[in-house]
Amino acid sequence: MFKNLTRSVRHLNSRALTHYNYATSTRSITSGSGTNYQAKQFVAVTKAVEGWVQKLEDAGVHDTEFNLKCIVSHVLKRKFNTVPDNFSQLQFDAKQLADFQRFLEARCARMPLQHIIGEWDFMDITLKTAPSVFIPRPETEEFVRLVIVNYMDVKHVNMLEVGCGSGAMSLSMLHELPQVEATAIERSKAATVLAAENAKLLGLQKRFQVHNHTMEEDQYLPEPLQDKKYDLIISNPPYVKTEEFQFLHPEVVVYENLNALDGGSDGLRVARLVFDLACHHLHSGGKLWLELGNEHPPLVKTIMHLKYEGRLNFVGSYYDQYKRERFVQIEKV
Repeated sequence: MFKNLTRSVRHLNSRALTHYNYATSTRSITSGSGTNYQAKQFVAVTKAVEGWVQKLEDAGVHDTEFNLKCIVSHVLKRKFNTVPDNFSQLQFDAKQLADFQRFLEARCARMPLQHIIGEWDFMDITLKTAPSVFIPRPETEEFVRLVIVNYMDVKHVNMLEVGCGSGAMSLSMLHELPQVEATAIERSKAATVLAAENAKLLGLQKRFQVHNHTMEEDQYLPEPLQDKKYDLIISNPPYVKTEEFQFLHPEVVVYENLNALDGGSDGLRVARLVFDLACHHLHSGGKLWLELGNEHPPLVKTIMHLKYEGRLNFVGSYYDQYKRERFVQIEKV
């Protein structure tokens, strides 16, 4: 199934761009000698977007107006909130029009918007993105805000993130809380490089270090960190059940790193390793915060009672904006 889906999406991506006969406006410039020169041609953005809402809908893309505005903003190199929703008074030159069409063809092929644009806002920071690195979801912003609220009045926090991806969670914490110092581990080399680059772009590299490391039983952290203990561990580990991959959207199946999603048969394969890591590398009284699937918090509570009693204590679970029980807090005894 995935091979057929990938083939069809790649076919969409390789199609030649559709050409449009847009009405363009030109300006005539007269030189001092009286010679007329035709200035660069422009097309109104309102004209350029015609037909694309239907094309996006036919391709299965939701929230078409948001997608269009994101791409228009990107092409014009303007902040999203400075672009009027009706695109009035906005124009593309020929290169911008070609880019606009190319980006929308890619979106119709279900390439994630974040990969088309090459960057994405997460909370109050802007992150570079890359096709091989997992894109953080809006619910993850809620998770990070919840953790931030719990640590606003703590004088110093030595934090570890397991599986940092682009660095979204750690770098947002560092941006909001100057008392936090963060270390991260990440199995993907591409993501490790991207997280370090994002930290440098945000001026946070002095308080952030990232290690390329694959967490395994009895080798939870890389050699330089094996004797370290932390006040706080955060993680958004893979939690999609392997059997549920067939229901994922094309944006995910074709373009995302599926290793960043596969949580095994019950969705908790990686989380169980994080539980063991917390036993070894949290200070007594330190906290582990996890973002999981909505069916997982009750299971995690049971696991804590059955396997980790006397070592880890289930503090509580929290709901996201969609009223789904997603976030858990655990304390090291």
